[in-house]
Amino acid sequence: MYGGASPRGFDCSGFTMYVYSQHGYSLPHSATSQWQSGLGTRVYSISELQPGDLVFFNDPSRNAGKACSHAGIYTGDGQFIHSSSSRSGGVIVSSLTSGYYNTYFVGGIQV
Repeated sequence: MYGGASPRGFDCSGFTMYVYSQHGYSLPHSATSQWQSGLGTRVYSISELQPGDLVFFNDPSRNAGKACSHAGIYTGDGQFIHSSSSRSGGVIVSSLTSGYYNTYFVGGIQV
């Protein structure tokens, strides 16, 4: 749900914004703005991620001019939770270790 930022419906950055707000952090409402927020420490390797880190993705062929087009939260063991706009919809857990999200991983932010 594009623009959604509540449990009634989240887009990806609305989900990360909501979860982090429940822990006292204020994040902007777009994946690119969150990536560029200056919050925490950036990491660029999946092996450096820790549970709770924000993770960011971008497919430049589909999202020219954006630093990031998707965001989620790393849960550990190569997995992350995010609000998906795919047919499965809703908040889902996906793998970072292969496929689309591995290919288009931009980096993470450790708070």
